[in-house]
Amino acid sequence: MAELPEIAKYSAQMNETLRGKTIASVTILQEKCVNVPVAEFDARVAGAAVTRVYYRGKWIILELTNGESLLLNVGMGADVLFAEAGAADPEKYQIKVSFVDGTGFTARFLWIGKLLLMPTAELATEPAIKDVALDPFNPAFTPEYFANLLAGKRTGVKSFIINQKQIGGIGNMYAHDILFVARLHPLTKISEMSEAQVRGLYDAIQQVLGESRDKGTFAWEKDFFGEVGGWGGEDSGDFRVGYREGEPCPECGAAIVQIKTGSNSGYLCPVCQPA
Repeated sequence: MAELPEIAKYSAQMNETLRGKTIASVTILQEKCVNVPVAEFDARVAGAAVTRVYYRGKWIILELTNGESLLLNVGMGADVLFAEAGAADPEKYQIKVSFVDGTGFTARFLWIGKLLLMPTAELATEPAIKDVALDPFNPAFTPEYFANLLAGKRTGVKSFIINQKQIGGIGNMYAHDILFVARLHPLTKISEMSEAQVRGLYDAIQQVLGESRDKGTFAWEKDFFGEVGGWGGEDSGDFRVGYREGEPCPECGAAIVQIKTGSNSGYLCPVCQPA
C-alpha cells in the first residue's frame, strides 16, 4: 500500500508532468470509484487545465483552473500510470484521464481506490481530507512540534502514529520498523514515554521514511512512470522486523513475532521492544 514516501513521489511526478495540461475527457469504467455520475464528472472537468498537484496525507489533489479539484486515493494498492500521446492503454484500468495534447493517465485500483470531484472551495470541509494532519516530510514537522503533539496523549504509540488525524501519511507498512528503530513496543502508552523516547520516535520516523524516499520508495509500488523503487526489495534488509515473523532480529537474533495491534497486526522483536 502506498504511504507517505510513495504518495509524495507520485505527487511530485504528477505536478511536474501534468501542470498546465488541459483535460479533454475522463473515462470511468467503474462508477463506484467516483462520487458523482459519470456524465456529470466528465462535463465538469472537460476543458479545465491542471494548475498544480499536491498531496495531503494519503490523498493526491489535482487543482483545476475552473474551480474544481480531483482527489485521488490509491487505496490498498494501485497503478496510476502516465501515458504519452499514442500509447496503448493498459490491459486493465477503472479510470482514464485524457488531455488535449494526446497524453493522459490511467488508474487501476486493486482495492478501495477513489477519484473524487468537488469544488476547490469545499476542500476545507471535505471529510476525506479536512482532518488529515501534518506529515513528517513537511518542514513544520519539527521535534518541538512532535513533542507538543504527543503531550497529554494516553493512547498506544502504534495506533497514534498511523492515525491520519495525528500524523499524515504513515500506515502499517512503515510503522513496524519505525517502532523497532525507536525500540518501542507497539502497545506502549504515549503517557508512559520519556522525553528521550519521544525524541527517539521522531528520529525513527524521519529515518525510516527518509530511507525509503532516498531509495526511490517501496520496491513493490510503481510510480507515475511505471518504475518501482528500491526500498524493501528482496534481500535489501530494509524491513528490520516488518513481515519477518520467525526470522532473527537483525540486532539481537531473537525470533521476530507477530501480535495483534487493534484492527491490524504488528511485527516486533520481543527482546529489543519489550512490553
